[in-house]
Amino acid sequence: MASIGIVCAMHEEVQKIVTALNLKKLTTNSNFAIYQNQQITLIESSIGKVASTLATCTLIENYNIDRLINIGLAGALKTTPVGSAYFVSSVTQHDAFIPFEQYQADMYQSINCMVPTNAANAMTLTTGDQFIDNMHHANSDADMVDMEGFAIAYVANKYKLPITMIKGISDDANGASEEVLFKNLNAAMDQTIVLLKQAI
Repeated sequence: MASIGIVCAMHEEVQKIVTALNLKKLTTNSNFAIYQNQQITLIESSIGKVASTLATCTLIENYNIDRLINIGLAGALKTTPVGSAYFVSSVTQHDAFIPFEQYQADMYQSINCMVPTNAANAMTLTTGDQFIDNMHHANSDADMVDMEGFAIAYVANKYKLPITMIKGISDDANGASEEVLFKNLNAAMDQTIVLLKQAI
């Protein structure tokens, strides 16, 4: 049986998944909260690219993971219903800048993600270490924006592991997004969990 690793940033998101998949918290020496059943190991990374990079490496190095799933909330950069959820087809960084040409291919790359063949549709994602409350600040043509996805996909690529990403729309990445994110968390995560069960 394949061993699936899940990386999820926020405690509120994680608890929804733990309940839905009947995961149990492990007692470990890790600095991260880790939950598991026979097939799945989930790590709670905290928010941002640095935290999610470290968590993903910790998961891969210690739990014999065959494939990765990143699941969580995202802001909509286009007209997308709040509370809906989508698989991600590819992910970029929107806050990367390097003037040195020899490093641009790495920093500016678009990383493809695995999408189940029976998925209704998939969207593009962009990632940055800024909470976007004005969609124009994302400076991207992507459909959605988050704060972890690219980092997790980058690590997956380095370890040659397949990566599936699922994002629930919590807000429209505009002025009110900070206020509405937690209000919409339950509805958005419920829909991501429907797709998660499809992916596993």
